Amino acid sequence: MAVDAPARQGPSPYRTLPALCVPLALTMLQSTVLSTALPDIQDDLNGGIQDIQWVISGYSLAFAALMLTGGACGDRFGRKKTFLTGLAVFLGGAVFSALAGSVWVLVAAQAVLGVGAALLMPNTLSIIRHVFTDSGERGTAIGIWAAVAGAAVAFGPVVGGPLVENFGWEGIFWMYVPIAVLGFVLAVRMVPESSNPERRLDPAGLVLSVAAMSAIVYATIEGGSRGWSDRLVVGTYLAGGVLLIVFVITELRVREPMLDLSFFRDRVFTGSVIAGFVLYFGLFAITYFLMLWLQTVLGWSAVGAGLAILPGMLLAMVSAPLAGWMTSKVGGAIPLGLGILFASLTMFGASLYGADARYAEYWWVVLLVGLGIGLTLTPISTLVMMRVPAARSGMASGASNATRQLGSVFGVAVLGTLLTTRMTDSVRDRLIDAHVPAAAREEVLRGVEAGGAQSAGGGGSARITALVNDGFVDGLHLAERVGGALLLVTAVAVYFLVRGRDRDDIETELTERTGTEGSGSAGQVAGRL
Repeated sequence: MAVDAPARQGPSPYRTLPALCVPLALTMLQSTVLSTALPDIQDDLNGGIQDIQWVISGYSLAFAALMLTGGACGDRFGRKKTFLTGLAVFLGGAVFSALAGSVWVLVAAQAVLGVGAALLMPNTLSIIRHVFTDSGERGTAIGIWAAVAGAAVAFGPVVGGPLVENFGWEGIFWMYVPIAVLGFVLAVRMVPESSNPERRLDPAGLVLSVAAMSAIVYATIEGGSRGWSDRLVVGTYLAGGVLLIVFVITELRVREPMLDLSFFRDRVFTGSVIAGFVLYFGLFAITYFLMLWLQTVLGWSAVGAGLAILPGMLLAMVSAPLAGWMTSKVGGAIPLGLGILFASLTMFGASLYGADARYAEYWWVVLLVGLGIGLTLTPISTLVMMRVPAARSGMASGASNATRQLGSVFGVAVLGTLLTTRMTDSVRDRLIDAHVPAAAREEVLRGVEAGGAQSAGGGGSARITALVNDGFVDGLHLAERVGGALLLVTAVAVYFLVRGRDRDDIETELTERTGTEGSGSAGQVAGRL
């Protein structure tokens, strides 16, 4: 029977959190901080719109495709070892990025950053699962973990703006270097090792999962710009679908799969994974477009836009540990359901405001964003960790995080397509109503179709800019209402799916049912639930 190597714990398990949260903050910061540097990168490296979009997408592609691999490697080779390897790769990617002399070299460097993030991020949760043996303390720890993640996302534009202004876009990546080194030193000293060394790696599953995820993410990213009926997009989706089917068949047949599909028989685990996908699909995608709205339509600077949403992220930092405490006391269904409901209300609320909105009017939406994030992220992660054997926590963390990352990629692409389509139709109608000459009208529409949401805010006369901004708001409102409806349905479905077993730890059930401990028996129990 494969048994986890015992984790060496210090006087308090909380001493490991700084070592885990510092690198975690870097991976989340990367998702928003670079948005402040894109115009400078485009000018400095002579990149086109599509090239610049791949500066962001290169990170997302590698991050999502390798997340499951990172968790599985942690279970097999050591969670601390894989975490440190990921942090070292992330550090190398930061230096590579800072020294990039062309757009596509920078894209490659962003992919390296994504590889590092995929190796380290799922193992932060897996390490927490092993170090915090008390379920109540574990919920609080995951709450702190979620608070740090939310704060890092919010502080991205606030930190990135001054760095770009004073040190150029390279300053963002040089900033990563000392922080990554600090995290590495803390982890070496504070984080205990744990592993399941008798488990064998599943090479076929590893290759198939990376190939399937890469194809699906690539097709989704390209679908938003090429169009969903484009041959490359359709062909890549079909290839990804076939690879995914082969992956599932392989995992059902091998003795020690890379992803134990029996996890999904557990409705709590499945409900948490679904909640994570839909939350990232809706709320996190709309947060991206809200930042565009604040900057391009309302005229806020990147730093100002970051400061505008900062109160919400501070509320997320406060509510995330509270949600962890609630999960340990009353179960995860209540905070999870409420969090997704607040996320839905955020999107419906944001759709009430247009191009002339003032902060004094929509401040409450900003707070709802934070409340939705804070109440949701903690129970999602806590329930996933509760419902799997400790020996397979990296596997489960990788699956959960990969699904969330997929949700954000799909959300930006799908809701972005809705936004752009509605925006194009609205701008066309507004230009006709304003009696803009046909030649000028077609030129504006070509810019809208090529730039999508990013075409709002400028590039013409004040009159044309106002019409384009109004069209952007029309598209944004449609995307917000569709996302809000999806989240509302999810809030109800997930609440009823999760409730009833949302306080049950799989290891406790194992002891009660069999009177023994061990990863093999735990896996059998998990499969029956």
